[in-house]
Amino acid sequence: MLLGAVVVAAQDDTLTWQNDTMLAADTTVQVQEMNGVAATAPDTPASVAPAPMAERPSTGLGWLVLATGLATLLAVGGGVLAFLTRRELADLQETYNQALEQTNENVSRLAEQHVQEMAAMQQQVTRLTAAVRSLTDAKPRPARQRSESPAPAGPQTLYLAKPDDGGAFSRVSAQFELGNSLFVLTTTDGVHGSFAVIDNADVHRFALMMPTENLTRACAGDAIQRAAGMTRIVTDQPGEAVMDNGAWRVTRKATIHYE
Repeated sequence: MLLGAVVVAAQDDTLTWQNDTMLAADTTVQVQEMNGVAATAPDTPASVAPAPMAERPSTGLGWLVLATGLATLLAVGGGVLAFLTRRELADLQETYNQALEQTNENVSRLAEQHVQEMAAMQQQVTRLTAAVRSLTDAKPRPARQRSESPAPAGPQTLYLAKPDDGGAFSRVSAQFELGNSLFVLTTTDGVHGSFAVIDNADVHRFALMMPTENLTRACAGDAIQRAAGMTRIVTDQPGEAVMDNGAWRVTRKATIHYE
């Protein structure tokens, strides 16, 4: 609108100048016509001064209005641009503040969750530790077996199976058991005793089938692992055993040979 007003002002100034020029021209024509009539009239002195030429009015006012309008237009445009820029910066600042606030909330929430998880893990460790401690305290401890048995009233004879890898006889019986009994032990106090291979043909035949398995843990002798062709076992010197934690254990091997 301001630009249109400036253009209109300039056009009005131009039209005014054109109208003045035309008016001056008409006046000149009229004067000339009157001069012509006066020339034909007799003895009529006439001295009419020529009409001054119309001059073009000054255009400084129009340019001033135009410059003022342009300056006003630039000022208004600059103000609008500055307003839009400030508005955009304000929107960006608000968006940044919202994002920063959301990030802070997320960090706080994660930190709180981490603290809660650590507390829960610590409680779980405490409960497990207490449970393990209670189980350890409640576990029954094996009763200590007496290494000594009540002394029998007199000599006692026991029949023993082959010993295990630790030298303890795996089976003890008061009666002879064919297929199980290999040694006979005699004790007078129930703690110390002496043993020998049972003098029985069936026992010898069974023991000589696997001499390493049946004899070498309780007996010693020359080449007792090789029993091929042998049928009889002779005890040269009885072995010794002791009652240890409820089992008879070899303390000295018996000396034997085969025939």
